[in-house]
Amino acid sequence: MSRTAIAATALAALALLLTTPPAEARSVSGVDVSRFNGTINWGKVSRAKIRFAFVQASRGKGQDCTVRASRCGPDELYARNYRRANAHGIRVGAYHRAFVGGDDPTSIVADAKQEAKVFLNEVGEVRSGDLKPALDLEQPFEDLNPSQLRLWTRTWLDRVESATGIAPLIYTNKTSWAATGDTTEFAIAGHPLWVANWDVKAPAVPAANWAGYGWSVWQYSSTGNVRGIEGHVDRNTVRGGLGPLTVD
Repeated sequence: MSRTAIAATALAALALLLTTPPAEARSVSGVDVSRFNGTINWGKVSRAKIRFAFVQASRGKGQDCTVRASRCGPDELYARNYRRANAHGIRVGAYHRAFVGGDDPTSIVADAKQEAKVFLNEVGEVRSGDLKPALDLEQPFEDLNPSQLRLWTRTWLDRVESATGIAPLIYTNKTSWAATGDTTEFAIAGHPLWVANWDVKAPAVPAANWAGYGWSVWQYSSTGNVRGIEGHVDRNTVRGGLGPLTVD
């Protein structure tokens, strides 16, 4: 084997190592998807031993809507993805991609309530056996200071929890969460962490290791490949099994 071939083999092995979570975290494999993943063959996904999926139900407005309005509001593939994933034994949780808005307390609260309403209207009833819903909170943010961003987040979470009786997960990463002042408020309030940190052996967890609770879901790769899904897909694993994340 040539030196070039040996080097290429070594790099491929390293890439596989960095995108594979530790053995103790690989017991339950999952994905997260949206309309941007296109039409999914959930039968093939199930046969690839995927056991759970977070499926985008809606997106907020904010700056993103001014660029591509079709990306805002309900995800037109949510109902299909939810129904077919469930039919193949895959646990499903709905998530909302936030695009925060507002420039004073009144407009910030109104914006968060509107995004919560769009999400709740699309999801409808959260059923027994579903995964808990999730708020995807990541950069870019509009020009909100940490206190204002916490207000927006608190409003959305409270509105969804009030409607469903379930404390949603929060999807974020260490850099994005710093914009909240790295607050532990939501960890202490009982919102599990879905943390994004790719191609590492262990995720960096914000908010003092999420107030000591640690992560519940880890999105460990954005370039996964799963039969039944065209192109790359986000890969996830859970810590402690699906039980604590499942609606009774």
